[in-house]
Amino acid sequence: MKGLAWRAAGLAAWTLLVAGCAQQATEGAALPAGKKLQINQAVWSQYEEYVREGRELGPDRQGAFGVLVVGDLGLYGLSSYNYCPRMYDRCGPGRETPTSRILSACRRENVECLIFARTESILVPYEIVD
Repeated sequence: MKGLAWRAAGLAAWTLLVAGCAQQATEGAALPAGKKLQINQAVWSQYEEYVREGRELGPDRQGAFGVLVVGDLGLYGLSSYNYCPRMYDRCGPGRETPTSRILSACRRENVECLIFARTESILVPYEIVD
């Protein structure tokens, strides 16, 4: 949760920088057919850190990694995890998911985001640009 708060602060800073360019947040931005999401090296490094953090939690986790998108460039990464051991019902129905936490943060900041990965499964085609 501490990591999400730090990333939310970073998201707020980016919001101030790109407020004039940001579109309304959605339930996850969609890429046009055949397009790749372009991300900068900083976003890729944030994704790698998200993966490392998740592996330290072990197999009983649910995670999501979102990317703040301005135009057609992913500029900032947001991550969230739930730790879900069977002895605790922390990931049952009706609970907030990592994906919903990220998308809610984007809506609050009025920025466009998309879910780049769930746990370690990357969901969108991408290329790293700088």
